[in-house]
Amino acid sequence: MVVSAKFPTFECIISNTNEEYDAEIEMFFLKKGELTADLKHLEMKDAEFASNYHKMMLYLRDLGTSIVELKDGPSYQDIVDLCMGPEIEDNVTDQVIKSKNETVPLLSKASLLVREIMFWYVRISKDKKFSKAFNPERFQGLPFVRLALTYRLVALAGRE
Repeated sequence: MVVSAKFPTFECIISNTNEEYDAEIEMFFLKKGELTADLKHLEMKDAEFASNYHKMMLYLRDLGTSIVELKDGPSYQDIVDLCMGPEIEDNVTDQVIKSKNETVPLLSKASLLVREIMFWYVRISKDKKFSKAFNPERFQGLPFVRLALTYRLVALAGRE
């Protein structure tokens, strides 16, 4: 007897549907979890900025909760406050390459991961069954998380 193997599915509580294992919704939450782990690593490595990484982790946790439970998105004002100052994103790649500070490439990776999360968020928002949960209002804090990480990268690289 031959049994036809199938890839697993998961019950999505946002849409109340069974989704394929490789669904965009799952990828978003996997990447959000990866970023949280990276932020925790940064929190342990960069004591001077540790409380700010913690704020970002709490924001991501609350963002996930607001998406799943269809609640208002979390406040991100504390993260916006980290982004005050001149636009200083020029030559970030060069700064990473030249840096001797091991925290700088970790910040670069985390910043790039936020961009990937933003990509998945927007992609998911275009699916009608998820558009209410992945709305533009909940998205607004993510660019500030990316910017705060980039500003920290530039600040640390500039100290060398």
